[in-house]
Amino acid sequence: MAGFLVVFLPTFFRSNDFGLSFRKAIPLLFTFICTFIANDLDDIEKDRVNHPGRPLATGYFSSLFAVVLYFVSLGLALFSTKYYIAPGVDFYYYGFICMSISYHYVVEYLSALKAPYVAVAVSIPILIVAALYPDEPKLYIVAVSAFFIALGREMCMDIKDRAGDNVSFLHQFGPGRVAGIAFSIQMTGLLLLPVLIHGFVDLLVMCVMLLLFALAAVYWFKQKLYRATILMKFQLFVGLWFLL
Repeated sequence: MAGFLVVFLPTFFRSNDFGLSFRKAIPLLFTFICTFIANDLDDIEKDRVNHPGRPLATGYFSSLFAVVLYFVSLGLALFSTKYYIAPGVDFYYYGFICMSISYHYVVEYLSALKAPYVAVAVSIPILIVAALYPDEPKLYIVAVSAFFIALGREMCMDIKDRAGDNVSFLHQFGPGRVAGIAFSIQMTGLLLLPVLIHGFVDLLVMCVMLLLFALAAVYWFKQKLYRATILMKFQLFVGLWFLL
């Protein structure tokens, strides 16, 4: 859903055309549905450790139902991209689809690259908006900022999920050290945004993002990991303002 909003809101803000904005964003919604289903199918055993409340891990939905829904969503993502997205820009959509459905192989065989891989995927919807509006270079700054913020967040998520994840070279470092690096990376992303401040509302949004960052850090180092990760996600959501 997040990727849908990242494309829909900036497009609607600029065009005031709901239909156009919906068509530009709908392939990402189908891709996200497809991705979440694929991840749940691939990670059933891990989720019984890391996320025991997920539908497939609990048996609430059958694997057969999930597989059918996966292929329906994948087909809709491909066809909506073909018919709604102009040549050139469609490369980003197809690339996003490929990255999304390949995530499992990164987790299994290139686990050290998991966090940057997800951070790139988070940035692609913003790059789509930048490709749709090539005369707005500020969008590339937002994309780079989102990459760093998402990278730091994913590194924290990896710490939280260590018990059920494959061992990578990051496991040789203590959780506290990795968390310190992760929050430093997030701060790097935040420090890119002040150049985009051109009014009171921009400044207010920036302050809110910094406050969320500080609260997330406090909660994290007090071992309240769930609250910290929720605040990190909300921080990215608030940052959508800079796409408008």
